[in-house]
Amino acid sequence: IGRRFTNSANTRDRLRRYNGINAEALYHPPRLASRLHCRGYGDFILSVGRLDPLKRVDQLLRALALAGRGARAVFAGTGPQEESLRRLAADLGIRDRVEFAGFVSDERLIDLYADCLAVWFAPVDEDYGYITLEAFAAGKPVLTQSDSGGPLEFVRHEMNGFILPPGDAGAAARCIDRLRQDPDQARRLGQNGREAVGAI
Repeated sequence: IGRRFTNSANTRDRLRRYNGINAEALYHPPRLASRLHCRGYGDFILSVGRLDPLKRVDQLLRALALAGRGARAVFAGTGPQEESLRRLAADLGIRDRVEFAGFVSDERLIDLYADCLAVWFAPVDEDYGYITLEAFAAGKPVLTQSDSGGPLEFVRHEMNGFILPPGDAGAAARCIDRLRQDPDQARRLGQNGREAVGAI
């Protein structure tokens, strides 16, 4: 029998746990990796992907409501949760600080990565998660959660991002404010992230 590969250690561990099959994790780069770059550290946190409950993008809105007034968020993606997220932003009083960009072109996505302060990617037990690698390729720190699965194979707390307790909007808000108040920290974390995925 030939060698078996999975797209991440998280998927490998599931295969072993549920099927008793051993495999090796073979990470592959995201499609846009070679085009991603950093242009600076702006005033917004970027969320990329489906607007779906399992992606927990609502928690970014709750954190934003607790962060300083200058903090903003841009959501690049569509999905079944979009209308409820728009209502939540209004209910939290932050509608003017949130952009729902919808489906975006590759060029717009590259620009968003280039200009954001950091990237929010905190799904529930993600298989792999290209978003983490895209963020690091653009030199941006990642905010994730301790049960997010695949992103935890790359994110190191306070080294290239932040690993937050699930559902703790206050902790997320404090991290957002730290990055806003100290863009040099965002730069350091992002550079560490770039180095962490440089060989993939």
